[in-house]
Amino acid sequence: MQVIRQLAAVISLVAASWVNPLTAAPFAYISNQLDDSVSVIDTQSAKVVATITVQGKPAGVAASPDGNKVYVSTPEADSFAVIDTKQRKVVAKVKVSEGLLGITVSPNSQRIYVADWYNNAVSVVDAGSLKVIGKIAVGQSPSGVMVSPNSRWLYVANRMDNSVSKIDTQKLAVVKTVQVGEHPFGLTLDTRGDRLYVANVKSDDVTVIETATMKVLASVKVNMLPYATALALNDSRLFVTNQDDGSISVIDTETLKEIGLIPVGEKPEGICTHPDDRYVYVANWFDSNVSVIDARNLKVVNTIKTGEGSRGFGRFFSK
Repeated sequence: MQVIRQLAAVISLVAASWVNPLTAAPFAYISNQLDDSVSVIDTQSAKVVATITVQGKPAGVAASPDGNKVYVSTPEADSFAVIDTKQRKVVAKVKVSEGLLGITVSPNSQRIYVADWYNNAVSVVDAGSLKVIGKIAVGQSPSGVMVSPNSRWLYVANRMDNSVSKIDTQKLAVVKTVQVGEHPFGLTLDTRGDRLYVANVKSDDVTVIETATMKVLASVKVNMLPYATALALNDSRLFVTNQDDGSISVIDTETLKEIGLIPVGEKPEGICTHPDDRYVYVANWFDSNVSVIDARNLKVVNTIKTGEGSRGFGRFFSK
């Protein structure tokens, strides 16, 4: 009987200490622009477990598909920082140009694309060598950038031109530019890459684009100064940060109607959905924290203190 008890205790201990890598909680990397840092949130414990110094007023964030690297644009350092997620430190700084903002990584992990606000271009960086291999002229003041699931197309929000450009990543050339609302900023693609959602800061709406034709399907009114967007629940819900009234608009992507409004912190900016597709994380710039929303009941279930001036503009979840 004693042997059986001991065996049961060992089995219990092993079970308690083993974590299935497929269900392990990922980390959220939140850029804190006003204190030159990135907060690393363990989403399982809902706590900041590391703070990484990143000089140059960090803004945009992009996690590599394999989770090994996180790229952070630093507009005042004319570069972007490369964070090693295992070491949790900056291991490289890639000089590009001044005014870098939106940043993204292709799903095939081969390229990094960075929006150059001042030079009206997108820089193309080889992810292996970290060398700039191309520059694509786009509209005025490019901000949000997003790559299609097959890595073939790149979409860029041209804020001051009120347009979105579609780029062929093989030819490194713009194939079409379409007018949207006023001052487009954040972009989100659905899982299949069929629809693009554009947050228009000045016209207080979201433009919905069919990516194959670049035809505008709808314009959905939200609240004041929509900044960025994120999809959840199998692309059925779109969440939009409204900067000026501290709220998140929720849009039903089938009816393209606003179905909810969720109060969060002051000046919500960056937004990204947890890989579980249920919980939506919102960086609140003025409150220096992150709100966690349950996409099922449309309620804030947690608030996590981060650093000063949290922006988290981009896809900030990593392993």
